[in-house]
Amino acid sequence: MRLFFTPLLRKLYSFFAAFVVVYAAFYFGQYTSWNKERLYQRLLSGDRRQKISAAFDLAWLGGQDQLLRALKSPFASVREIAADSLWNLWFHAGGQEAFRLAQSANVAMERQKFPEALAILNQIIAKYPNFAEGWNRRAVLYWQRGQYEESIADCKRVVALNPHHFGAWQGMGLCQLHVGELADACQSFRAALKINPHDRGLRRMLQQCEELLRKLSPRRSETLDWV
Repeated sequence: MRLFFTPLLRKLYSFFAAFVVVYAAFYFGQYTSWNKERLYQRLLSGDRRQKISAAFDLAWLGGQDQLLRALKSPFASVREIAADSLWNLWFHAGGQEAFRLAQSANVAMERQKFPEALAILNQIIAKYPNFAEGWNRRAVLYWQRGQYEESIADCKRVVALNPHHFGAWQGMGLCQLHVGELADACQSFRAALKINPHDRGLRRMLQQCEELLRKLSPRRSETLDWV
């Protein structure tokens, strides 16, 4: 029996080894820069279904650089899909449990159960301190409760972990505007626009903030314009 099955087993082992090699090449090949650039080009030039599929794959494969570049596209459809996928990527960056907790916190916030949401977000931050979106969700909660200084502090943690988080830069600018830190608010809005330059609402906020700064402190604003 041993002699009969030995050639068959060898063939099976060879087939299995070949399958593992091919699967590994396919799996790890998805994460290569070449594949991410291929998906990026599809996001730019494909039809809507192809754009959505490419952006989803980029978020799944950690293609943040490609999605950030897509935010600068002249086409609104590309920018919208890229922004949605960036949020998807950031929400999943901490792993499945962190994502599940963040979803629970969002539901509690939508229902205005702020103490419950805060407890969940504190849990996320304690367990996953490098999960930028955990800090960002708590910053949003503090914003909703009018705790602007606390929100600013959390936004600073977000951009320290993820300098490309345009949402945190914008949120920090709004909070700084509320507490009268106009120069800092302008700087935060500019940082957000550098990442997401086609956001018209954000650009209007920056213009209004700069105008208010000029009226209240003309000499200081002139100095800032030269920086």
